[in-house]
Formats: sequence, structure tokens, C-alpha cells
Amino acid sequence: MVDNKSKILKLGKSLKSFRKQKGLTQPELANLSGVSTSIVNDLENGIRTAGCKTLNKIARGLELNDEDRFRLILKALELSKRDFVIPDFATFPPEIINFLPYILAKNGIQPKRIKNVELAPDDKGGIQITTTDDLTLSIEIKLTKKN
Repeated sequence: MVDNKSKILKLGKSLKSFRKQKGLTQPELANLSGVSTSIVNDLENGIRTAGCKTLNKIARGLELNDEDRFRLILKALELSKRDFVIPDFATFPPEIINFLPYILAKNGIQPKRIKNVELAPDDKGGIQITTTDDLTLSIEIKLTKKN
């Protein structure tokens, strides 16, 4: 299992990679994001974590597409001790936010059994959850219109 320090460093590398792809310095990214340069520096160097709201600001400053922004925020949520809702979902009904835990519980998957959570490949959409005993649960939500 990957320890938190490794996850923090991985998050920092992702953030730095996105910043460099955009050709921005840390102060430029901080200015575009509305956060301090020290926050950007500390995140990139694995010195600290940030809440999903702060990472959402940074992702928007980087002008990340929705998928990359979502993946970055998911990494922040994994490390956060205080964030429970992704910013864009804060106004959704609680039933929506609790849907995934409900599905997991119905399938007998307790939080301690979850090894990995990933967005499914582009061609499939949805979420893939891998358990500690290497079972994979794929969840795909499709929108259809009734005639």
C-alpha cells in the first residue's frame, strides 16, 4: 500500500507537470489561481497538502479540462482530513453524494477493502474501484431520454 507521503509527492509532481506544460512559473500560477506562491511551492514539493477548494482554484488557474481537474481534486480528497465534497458537487442533493457509498455497501465493499479508485478509460466513462482482494467494480452512468 502506498503511504501518504508518497501520495503527497505524487500529487506535487502532477501539479508541477501541469504548470510546466502551461509554461507558468509558480508565482504566475499562484496569481492566476488566487492562492499564495508558498502554497503552490509547498504543494509541488510535497511539503503540505491542500483542500479540494484550493486545488480546484489551482486547476482552474491552470485551465485544466474537466477530467484533469477532477482527477487532481480526487487526489486532494484522498489526502484531505476535512473535505468530503468536491466543490462542483456542493449543491447537489445528498442522495447523489451518497450514491457511491450505498452501491459499495450493497456489494459488501467496506472502505478498508478499497485499494484503488480511478476514472474509467475515456471510451467507457464512469469509475473503476479495485479492492484489496483484486476484485474490480465498474460503475457507469448513462443518460437516456424517454420517448
